[in-house]
Amino acid sequence: MKKLVTPFRVGLLVIAAGAILFIFLTFVKKGGMKEDEGVTVFAYFRDASGLNQRSRVQIAGIGVGEIIDIRLEGIRAKATMRIRRDIHVRTDATLTKRSESLLGDYMLDLTPGTENFPDLKDGDEIKRVLDAAGMEQLMGTLGAITADVQAVTGSLKAVLGGAQGQGSLEAIVKNLVALTDAMQKMIGDSAGKLDAILANVSAVSGDIKRLTGKESESIERIVTNIEVISKDVRDVIGSIKKVVGENEGQLGESVDTLKNTLAKLDRSMTNIEQVTDDVKAGKGALGALVGNERLGQKLTDTVEDVADFAGRLTGLEVEVGVKADYFITQSAAKTFLQIRLVPKPDKYYLIEAIDDPRGKVETIYLQQNPPNAGDPVVQKQTVTTESIKFSAQFAKRYSFLTLRFGIIESTGGIGVDLNLAIRFPWYSRWIEDALVLKVDAFNFSIEALRFPRLRATVRFTPFEHVYVNAGMDDILNTQNRDALTNRLISGRDFFVGAGIYFTDADIKSLLPVLPTP
Repeated sequence: MKKLVTPFRVGLLVIAAGAILFIFLTFVKKGGMKEDEGVTVFAYFRDASGLNQRSRVQIAGIGVGEIIDIRLEGIRAKATMRIRRDIHVRTDATLTKRSESLLGDYMLDLTPGTENFPDLKDGDEIKRVLDAAGMEQLMGTLGAITADVQAVTGSLKAVLGGAQGQGSLEAIVKNLVALTDAMQKMIGDSAGKLDAILANVSAVSGDIKRLTGKESESIERIVTNIEVISKDVRDVIGSIKKVVGENEGQLGESVDTLKNTLAKLDRSMTNIEQVTDDVKAGKGALGALVGNERLGQKLTDTVEDVADFAGRLTGLEVEVGVKADYFITQSAAKTFLQIRLVPKPDKYYLIEAIDDPRGKVETIYLQQNPPNAGDPVVQKQTVTTESIKFSAQFAKRYSFLTLRFGIIESTGGIGVDLNLAIRFPWYSRWIEDALVLKVDAFNFSIEALRFPRLRATVRFTPFEHVYVNAGMDDILNTQNRDALTNRLISGRDFFVGAGIYFTDADIKSLLPVLPTP
């Protein structure tokens, strides 16, 4: 027998459904975080669309709080949030409104701030708020872009459409082809002219190279001596010809041979005399060099400068080294590639490329228009990035003391070294700089540091080409870490390390024994 649905049973079903709905709404309203578990803060938004009670507050995609109340104050929306106390929300914290889905729901991304700023208390305000553009703004922007694109395509259609537009395109293409041909022809002609100019320059440089080894005064003396000699030889030849002419019948064939030889010598002396006259008159490249004292002096000075530069270059010593330091607090290694140029024993130039685990600290400025309540238009932020740092220092040595200055790790800095020579029992000679105390001071203009970065290092070289070192970095500043990455930004840290170095003499000695392909 079928059971009939009576009004009594329908009433019981409605009452049960209402009770379940009431319990569900009460549970949802209760929330997942108690009042004593979090800190209650608030922030103002110019546009709170998509935000409501129970909207999430998250860090790196993980929920750390929720909106417990949202209401209108003046022309802005005030959102009150409860955030877990273990997050330590600072006074420089930042809130960013971000779309959670395409349905118009939004959430808040929280950047809790850095350790240099104090924690927020219950009832405090998060002043740095970045509003994301809503779907209405995006759709409006897309509509404006679409209108602009349609206007551009309409203009192109009006200009290029029809027979007249097609003719214009054909004319443009023909002009481009003609322009390309003209440029190709011009480049070909210019290449030939450039080759001719280079050939002339090469010929002139060859002539100057042959003349740079001599001085104008020496050439003048040589020419004068040749002129005197040629005159004496002509007198001698004249006397010999006279004697030979008078005794021609007696000397016979021997005299004929001697006369031919003397005739050749006479022609040679005539040629030499003509050459010397041309040189004195300033004819030819050699004559121009001898006659122009200014040009001769310039050539002499150039030769001396080249010889001096070559002497300094051949006397330059080069030292190449690699070093790695392990920082205990950071649990990371810092590597150095070092090149030291030593023109003289009492001075050198140091060039380094450094991979620093602390990264490079930069200051950027953000402009908000209009700004948030109580905030300036331009806000300053400090950003840490991964980059290779460089050092370029000049060092001057005075006995056991060495002073350095220049660029240290991409900032201006100074340094001082105390050097001590030691004679080890396993060597028959003293090792210079076997024990060195190094002190560096740099990063004078970094606003994130209260004091300049001061580093002290002790280096010990028990064997040639190998050394160990230890020391303390950033002695004056307290430790400061990034809140998100836990990277040590500043503060004292201890390190130990080791390195090797080779001189140009060592590299030259290795070249003969290296395998050749």
